[in-house]
Amino acid sequence: MIYVFLGKEFNLMKKRVDELINSLNIDNIIKYDYSESSLKEIIEEVNYVDLFNDKKLIIVSDFTFKKLKSNEEEMLSKYINNMNENIIIFKCTDESLDERKSLTKLLKSKCKVEEIKKMDYKALHEYITNLFKEHNLKATYNQIKRILDLCDYNPDYTINEVEKLFLYKINDKELYDEDIENVISKNTEKEIFKFIENVMDKRIGASIDSYRTLESGNVDEIVLVDSLEKQFRLLLQIKLLKNEMDDNTISRSLGVNPYTIKKLYPFINKYSEEDIANILYKLSEVDSDIKLRGLDKNRVFEYFLLTL
Repeated sequence: MIYVFLGKEFNLMKKRVDELINSLNIDNIIKYDYSESSLKEIIEEVNYVDLFNDKKLIIVSDFTFKKLKSNEEEMLSKYINNMNENIIIFKCTDESLDERKSLTKLLKSKCKVEEIKKMDYKALHEYITNLFKEHNLKATYNQIKRILDLCDYNPDYTINEVEKLFLYKINDKELYDEDIENVISKNTEKEIFKFIENVMDKRIGASIDSYRTLESGNVDEIVLVDSLEKQFRLLLQIKLLKNEMDDNTISRSLGVNPYTIKKLYPFINKYSEEDIANILYKLSEVDSDIKLRGLDKNRVFEYFLLTL
């Protein structure tokens, strides 16, 4: 039998595959990473009869049907039509199958195909609630809501962070609010975006608060300097071009998504060209103070924020 699991929700897929492995109760497990092996190797393995003739469970991770050549599709089709008692599990990064292909029709008629779909908020809250029950760790509705908020309602990221919580509370029976704040990693990318927006909008207090949140998450000041430099350089370029070109032409000229340009428009009138040049100069000084002069990163960066 062949099982095909489709999708990019990797933690959900892992849990589903683990459940299947436990139900199959096969000791002879062989693992392949498709990026480091070929379909030919996998088919040869599933057909090979070893000395003890044990039933095999072959798990293929990072698989994709999109990279299969026509001769490989033919090879897999031939095996499906003559399957032995061994099991193959394909953990597939494709989110769906090409319904036009004969291989897809064959898979759906003779194999088990399951799409691991992204959960909506309600389903994710229920799923995480059940995980806490399985681990005998008491958590309130609002605590789980807080976890989901911190993880941006991303199922894969949420499950990963919740597993960290279970390890942290391995000998405890009840979750406390401070456990969540201590263990759950903030979404760095989202926080950096929030920080940049605060800086560009000249909200000094909010900028410092965002910076301290990022600092507590071990985000290096040089990363923030680079991010700010990129945004202010882009703002300057847009400001210089906006009277000569429309958004799409600017987008093509700068190689930037039109949405990114539109998001910067509210800041165009907040800064003169001289203001932007001055901020870029200050950022280069911050960079030099940290990298070349070895000054305290925190003090240098907070002083910069106070001079916005």
